Amino acid sequence: MAGKLVCWHCGEAIGDTPKPFPRLFKCRNCEADLHVCLMCRHYNPRYSTKCDHELAEAAREIDLANFCHYIKLKPNAFVEKDYDQGKQAEAKLKALFGDTAEESSDTKEEVIDDPMEKLKSLFANQDLEK
Repeated sequence: MAGKLVCWHCGEAIGDTPKPFPRLFKCRNCEADLHVCLMCRHYNPRYSTKCDHELAEAAREIDLANFCHYIKLKPNAFVEKDYDQGKQAEAKLKALFGDTAEESSDTKEEVIDDPMEKLKSLFANQDLEK
């Protein structure tokens, strides 16, 4: 196998663990199940079954132990949880335009509790009481 076999949940090396994993085998570091879809080369979130193997049945939970006989261990299965493209894009926008959250809190309109006053403020130039 090219690459290092690691736990999908914590990234701990799984060097001397028997392979293929017994169904209920767990990571020594974090106790996560290892016979899971997320450890398999066939795992593909683009498919409705989350698996690109033609004979494998869809697993209900991709992060819990399953009975799949087609599992092929994937090296470097660990994906850091803090990695998020949305957060990266937001950080780039803040760097480009600055953080506008502080500015928007200063420009908030006065809060009106009375519903009739709210309505009057919306239609300031019209007579509502007829």
